[in-house]
Amino acid sequence: MTVTADNIREKITQITAAKALFEMEEVMLDGFNYRSYKHAPKTLVEVLQNGRAHGDIDYLVYEGRRYTYSDFYREVDAFAAALQTDFGVAMGDRVAIAMRNNPEWVIAYVAATLIGAIVVPVNSWGKTEELRYAISDSGSTLLICDGPRYKLIEPVLSELDLAVVLVDGESDSDQVHAFNAVVKAGVALDYTVADVAPEDHCVILYTSGSTGFPKGVVHRHIAVCQSLMNMFFLGMLVTELEGAREFRGGAEREAPMLTVPLFHATGLLSGLLLPLQMGHKSVMMYKWDSLTALKLIEQERVTGLSSVPSVLQELFNHPEYDKHDTSSLMRVAAAGAATPAGLPELIREKVGEPSRSTGWAMTETVAVGSTMSGVIYDLHPESAGLVSPLVDMRFVDTAGKEVPAGEVGEIEVYSVCCTPGYWEKPEANAATFDAQRWMKTGDIGRLDTDGYLHITGRIKEIVIRGGENIYPGEIENIAYEMPAVQENVVFGVPDEAMGEEMAMVVYVTPGEELSEADIRDYLVQRLAGYKVPRFIEISAQPLPQNASGKLHKLKVKEQFVNKH
Repeated sequence: MTVTADNIREKITQITAAKALFEMEEVMLDGFNYRSYKHAPKTLVEVLQNGRAHGDIDYLVYEGRRYTYSDFYREVDAFAAALQTDFGVAMGDRVAIAMRNNPEWVIAYVAATLIGAIVVPVNSWGKTEELRYAISDSGSTLLICDGPRYKLIEPVLSELDLAVVLVDGESDSDQVHAFNAVVKAGVALDYTVADVAPEDHCVILYTSGSTGFPKGVVHRHIAVCQSLMNMFFLGMLVTELEGAREFRGGAEREAPMLTVPLFHATGLLSGLLLPLQMGHKSVMMYKWDSLTALKLIEQERVTGLSSVPSVLQELFNHPEYDKHDTSSLMRVAAAGAATPAGLPELIREKVGEPSRSTGWAMTETVAVGSTMSGVIYDLHPESAGLVSPLVDMRFVDTAGKEVPAGEVGEIEVYSVCCTPGYWEKPEANAATFDAQRWMKTGDIGRLDTDGYLHITGRIKEIVIRGGENIYPGEIENIAYEMPAVQENVVFGVPDEAMGEEMAMVVYVTPGEELSEADIRDYLVQRLAGYKVPRFIEISAQPLPQNASGKLHKLKVKEQFVNKH
C-alpha cells in the first residue's frame, strides 16, 4: 500500500498511546514539565549495565583486534576500578577523552560513566590550544588520550592540574600512566557503580558557538536515554509501516561500520551507545580507507554505514568495489552535508534499495529534532523529516513573535533532550533560552502541511563542513594576529562533497607583503586542518563596509562567489 501522511500520523498515535511501547509521560526537570518516553531507560548506567547480557558475541572489531562483549566488560571493570581507586575519580568529576576512534575510547567512556563521572569527549582533530581549552574549561581532572594527542598537549602539560592515561606512546612524566598498566592494576580491584539519578549530568560535548569560542554543552542521563529511545521509536514506526527488513548477504545480525568520530553526539549515540545496547557488532578503522572498508564489509558482513557524501562517493566509485562482496549492506545514509546530485542513484546501483534516512538536530538537543527513514523518507525526501514526539517546535520572526503555521521563521525548541545549559556560560545560556525554557536554534525553517520540517537557512554564521561546525570568527581572529593582515573575512561557500567549504578574503596592510601561502602556513600551525579555509584570496582593495562601518561580509561573499 502507498503510505500517506495520514497513515503515519495514525501509526504514531498508536505506538505512543497508553500501554504501548512508546507510551508518553510527563517528567519535571528544574520546575518545567516535558514529554518523555515512559519505558525508556532512566540512566546511562542502566543502559551500560544491560549491555553485559550480550555475553560472548562479538562487539568491537578494530585493526585486527576483536572484543566480545564479555572481553570488553572485563576491561571496562578493571579500568573503572583503577579510575575510582588509584585516580580518585568520583561522581561528578570530569574525565576528558581525546583520541581517534578505537576500543580504548569506548572502554574509557563506559568505565568513567559507570562510576558517575561526567565524560568530556574532546575533538581529536584539534590543535594544542583547542585541546587545552576544552580540558581547562571543563575542569577535567583526568585525560585519556592517544599518542598524537599527547604530543600536542605535552608542551603545556605542566600548566594543567590533571593526570594522563596514555593509550600508546611513551612519557617520562609522573603525570602520565600507560593505559594497559592501568587496566592491569585494576583487575585486582573492586569498584562501586555510581547511584546516578536521571537528572544528573553525564557528558559535556564541545561545540562552536556564536561568540567564536567553544562551549561545553551539558547533557543529563535522562536526555541521552530519551535520545536512544527516540531512535528505537523511528525504527518501530518504519517497521510498522513497511514491515521488517531481512538480513542479507550472509549477515546474521546488525554490524554497523563506524565512520564518524565518537566525540560527536551522532557518533556517541549511534556509533557507541545504540550498538552496545542492541548487541550489534561495531566495525571500526583507525583511519578511513575505501579499500580497507570494502575488505571489512566483506569479511565482517557489515550491514550499514553512515558518512558524509564524499566518503560514500569514494567508496561506491572505487575501482575495486565490484571485486568485493558487499551484499550484506542494507542501510546507507549520507549525513553531515547536502546530498550531491547523482549520489542516491549511485547508492541504488551499488546497494540496491537500502534504507535511507536523514534528519535535523543539534548538539544542544543530543541528536533529537526531526528525522525520517524508509517509507517516511520517500514521502518528502527533500525535507528534514518529522518532528520527534519529544520535541515542541515553534517558528518566530526577528522580533521573537511566533509566525503563523507553515510560514518561515527561526526554529525554537522545547524538549526533555535540550541541554540544561552551557558549562559555566551564564551569558550564553541567557541568550539561548527564554524564561519558559524555549531554546533558540539559529536555524530557519518551516513545517509543511504533512508535518515535515524544512530547513531554509541559518541565522548563525556557523559553517557546517562535512558535519563539522566551524565558526568563522575564530579563524578571522587568528588571521588578525598576523601584522600584515589589515582586514579579513571568512565564510562558507557551497560544495557538493562537503556541503560547504571555507573561503577567506584578506586585505593586506599597505606597504606589507603577504601571500596566500604565507597565510595558509600560519593558519595550519594554529588551527585544526578542517578549519583552514580551502580558498584564500588577497584583495587589492579595502573590503566593503556597511553603514555602521563594519566589514560587509555578505557583500564580500557575493563578490567572491560571482568571480568563482
